[in-house]
Amino acid sequence: MSRSCLVLLTIFSALRITVLAQIDARMLRQPDVSQTHIAFVYAGDIWVVPKQGGTAERLSSPHGEESMPRFSPDGYHLAFNANYDGGTDIYVVPTSGGLPTRVTYHPGSDRVLDWYPDGQSILLASGMESGRQRFNQFFKVSREGGLPARLPVPYGEFGAISADGKWLADTPGSRDFRTWKRYRGGMASDIWLYNLEDDSATNISHDPANDGQPMWHRNTIYYLSDRGTDQRHNIWAYSLQTKKTRQVTHFSDFDIHFPSIGPSDLVFEARGHLYLLNPSQKYLKF
Repeated sequence: MSRSCLVLLTIFSALRITVLAQIDARMLRQPDVSQTHIAFVYAGDIWVVPKQGGTAERLSSPHGEESMPRFSPDGYHLAFNANYDGGTDIYVVPTSGGLPTRVTYHPGSDRVLDWYPDGQSILLASGMESGRQRFNQFFKVSREGGLPARLPVPYGEFGAISADGKWLADTPGSRDFRTWKRYRGGMASDIWLYNLEDDSATNISHDPANDGQPMWHRNTIYYLSDRGTDQRHNIWAYSLQTKKTRQVTHFSDFDIHFPSIGPSDLVFEARGHLYLLNPSQKYLKF
């Protein structure tokens, strides 16, 4: 594994969950990071911890499972998925805690993907207009709720909006919830750039491997891919200026799962641990 730009956040040194402080469970999942905090899923609930370490506080405790927390651009709210009423819908809650606000009401599954740069709307994936449950599409919905508006993209599983709101980095399909390791068939996903102003699209990954989970950081798109010699899911980066791709992490034994990016850091899970990656740093800090 590469030792550049990586901070290991272990479950019981940087993150101290009070009740389970002596159990190395390694079951932290689906993290996200703001300028000051990290959110993650543990035991079906959402927890929040200061980015520099400390005691993790449980943000949710009702019946039903929560997943995929995503900080708003200002870090004051979290959007997340929850199946409180049978279907999986999107909710928004203050990062400091409080009563969640329900955003979507579709009887099927809605999945939060990203916030729009102004913090007033949420990008989500849903099959509400696909006519079947075999594929999803992208929708934009107000953080206050209301009728979602479908984006002009035929298929959509994971995506992120650029800082100027003009571009969508997306994957039409996804292998992220599958258990088929090292898949190289026709359903392997690619990263696409979609121009929301002129409806043009460009494939920027072009590889038989599985490329997914795109994330914007200035003029770079970070994403998850199992290309490379070890065929393990690692973080890769595509420069919009040079049009070149480079490998960022080098895990050879375990895959990275569900990375997410914040204002200055990228966070992900591997082997049950959380890792924090600052793209601007050139050295390892513990």
